[in-house]
This record gives sequence, C-alpha cells and structure tokens, in this order.
Amino acid sequence: MVSLKWVLLGSLLATASAFAEDPPIVGINGHTVTLQAKKWTSPVVESFTARFTANGKTFPIFHADIGTQVYPEWLSPDKKILLATPVEYGVVIGENGEEIPTSQGHCAVISMETGCVLAESYERFCEGKWVGNQWVSEEGGVLKPALETRPPNELLKHALSIKAAQSRAESLEWSMSFLSPESYMACHPPAQNVQTYNDLGFYLAEGGKDELALKFYRGVEAVGKRTVLMLNMADSLWRLDRKDEAQRYYREYGEAMAAAGKTQKIPQRVVERTAHQGLKN
Repeated sequence: MVSLKWVLLGSLLATASAFAEDPPIVGINGHTVTLQAKKWTSPVVESFTARFTANGKTFPIFHADIGTQVYPEWLSPDKKILLATPVEYGVVIGENGEEIPTSQGHCAVISMETGCVLAESYERFCEGKWVGNQWVSEEGGVLKPALETRPPNELLKHALSIKAAQSRAESLEWSMSFLSPESYMACHPPAQNVQTYNDLGFYLAEGGKDELALKFYRGVEAVGKRTVLMLNMADSLWRLDRKDEAQRYYREYGEAMAAAGKTQKIPQRVVERTAHQGLKN
C-alpha cells in the first residue's frame, strides 16, 4: 500500500535551473505571461514557471515549485482572461519506503489585467474552447470569471483560531494554496488591506516564515511607511541574516518613534542592533 505522506518539495527542487524561455502570451493593454522552462532533478520532470508583466513590473504567478502549462489558444478573444494548468510535483512514499513521483494539476483562471488568479478548477476544465469570450469545457462546464480567491481577512480569522505559532503560520501559507504572494496581492490589493497584511506578515514571521512574511510587508510598504511595519520588517530581515538592511529599518523605526515622543517605548533589541546613537538614552 502506498503512503500519501508528501515529501516537502523545497528540498527536492533546490537544484532547479532555468534553461529556456518561450515567447510571451500578450493580453490586454500589452500585459504578458511568460513561460520559462525549468528542470528539476527530483522528481524528474521538465515544466515551466509563469511570470506576469504589466507596467514594467514582473512577478511570478505561482510558487517557485509549481510547474505551469499555458497555450495561446487559452487566451480569451478579448485578451482579458488566460487559462493555465499549474501542476504541483511531489512524491509519495511506497510500502517499501521508495519515493514515487506524482503530480496534481489544476485549471487556473488568470486576469490579464492584474495577474490575479481569480479562481481554480479541476485540471480537465482547461480542456475546451472559447465561444466568444466565454470558455466552455469539453464536459459542458461554462467559465464565469469572478474572484473566488479568499480575502486576507478570512485567512487571518481562521489562522487566529490556531494557538501554536508554527502551525498558525503553516495554515496561512497553505491557505494561499499555490499562488505567489504577488499574485495573491494582485487579487486583494495592499492599499485596501494594510492592517490585515501587516498582521498576516507578523504571524507568518512568528511561525518562522520570514521570507514569505517579507513579501507581504513589501506590499504594505509600497502603500506607505508605517512605524510598526518598519519594526516587523527589521526583525524578519535580522533573522534572515540580512543585517545591514535590517539595521536601516531599525534606524527608521527608531527615528519615527523619537519623532512621536515615544523613545522610551523602543524595544531594547532595536537599541542593541542598530549603530544609530540617537536611540540610546
């Protein structure tokens, strides 16, 4: 009997290397999705990663360990919607302890206006055709492109019901499924979710997922500097051993606190980790 225990893909895909790039699929307003071929040593597969570009900015649509297939004919006639089949690669453990390569595919609905993955369905839903600007699957299913990706306040509400910090962070990461943080924020813009994303980042960092936390902190930072955000970013950068960058945020945090007359409330670790003498009393 085969165990359904998944082996973490992060270690399996550590030796990934890009080796080719296909011509981009061009959507509305010249926004593009580019497929870049990748080869992983274990499990032995060749697939693509998908990147969205608009207004001079590029970001991955899915997590780095997600393979993607996209075809030009999957772009809607009005160029607003693109279908794609993201595939999660992994292994299951056989009855004798052997690793058996496996995969699980989906059919994703991508907005070519924002790079948001609006929704997902079963993989075979991507087998069909456009009838006008309406996708009809071979099984008769009809696409109704609407945002189904769960908003961050729902993710946070569920996560807060979990007491253990690591389990809470893992729940948040899992709740975003296979989307990249950038694509997720394209669905739910930081400008409309400043506090929620800051809290989401904090709980991710608290559970040891500082790299992912920083993605959401950066999204909030692009909206505007916030004092508590600078401290959160500095702490994550420090734990990731990016000390120089961390010190810069610690200094900015300290200066903001001093300007607000709150020098006495600056945590001791900030004083210890920064070379900015003005923080010391």
